[in-house]
Amino acid sequence: MGNGESVVYKYPSEIRFTHDSIQSNFRDGHSIPETFRQILMKKIAVESLPLMEVMKHEGEWFVVRGNRRLFLFQELERRGFLKQVSVQTRNFNSDLFYKQYTSPNRGKSVRIRGYGQDSVRTELDKIWAEYQSSYCTIM
Repeated sequence: MGNGESVVYKYPSEIRFTHDSIQSNFRDGHSIPETFRQILMKKIAVESLPLMEVMKHEGEWFVVRGNRRLFLFQELERRGFLKQVSVQTRNFNSDLFYKQYTSPNRGKSVRIRGYGQDSVRTELDKIWAEYQSSYCTIM
C-alpha cells in the first residue's frame, strides 16, 4: 500500500456513491436482495466480500470500487445489523475518480437498474421482517 493508503473501518453511511446507478446483481449473478438474505442467515460473512475501495474528495469519502456493496452495507447498517466495515482507502486519483463519478447528488443516493428503488427496499424490508421473526428471539 502506498503512502496514505490503508485498511480502516468506516460506517457505510459515511461513504458516498460515485455512480448514479448500479445493476441489481453482483458479478457472481446473485441479486442484492439475495445477498442481503444470505448475510442475515450467515451463509455469507460480510468479511468474505471484497473490500470496497474509497477515496476522499472535497472532505467526503466516496467509493470507487464497490457501489453495490455500499448499497448493501448501508441497508444492513440502517437496520442495525452491522456498524462498520473494512474498506481500502486510496489516495485521491482524479482520473479514477472522474471516470467513476456520475452521481447527480454528490453520492448521497444511487438508483438501482432492473429494479425500482422502492421495490428493492420493499423486498429488503420483507427479508428483514422474515429474518426478525425467524432468527431473532426476544429475551
